[in-house]
Amino acid sequence: MKNLLLIFTLLVSTVLFSSPSYADWTKVGTNMGGNTFYVDYERIEKQHGYVYWWSLLNFLKPLDEKYSSHIVYTQGDCPLSRFLTLSSYLHKEPMGQGNKEAYKPPKKWRYPSPNSVNKTILKSVCSW
Repeated sequence: MKNLLLIFTLLVSTVLFSSPSYADWTKVGTNMGGNTFYVDYERIEKQHGYVYWWSLLNFLKPLDEKYSSHIVYTQGDCPLSRFLTLSSYLHKEPMGQGNKEAYKPPKKWRYPSPNSVNKTILKSVCSW
C-alpha cells in the first residue's frame, strides 16, 4: 500500500510541477526579426480579473550568441490591454530545451504595440 501511495504521489507531482519546456506550444506568430512566438493555451488561468499564461519565443539568431529560446510567465490585464512579466527563463536550445538561466524582468506593466505579436498574444489569451 505504501508503494502505491508513493507512486501516485510521484506521478501527481510530476504532472503538477512539470517544466514549461514540455508544454503543448501553439505557434502564434513571427515578428519582423524572424523570431517565432508560441503560447501554451492548455495552461491559461483566469484569477481575480487577470489572465495568466506561459509563452515561448524562439530566436532566429541566438541571443548574446548563447540563448536560442525564452520562456515567460505573464499576467494580463485584459480590460486595460496590458501585461506584466512575472518570470522569465532563457534557454540554450530552441523550444525551451537545454540549460536555462532565470532572467529577472522589471516589475512594470507594459502595453503592447498595435499589430505586434505581443498584442496578438494578449488578445488571444484574453478571449480564450
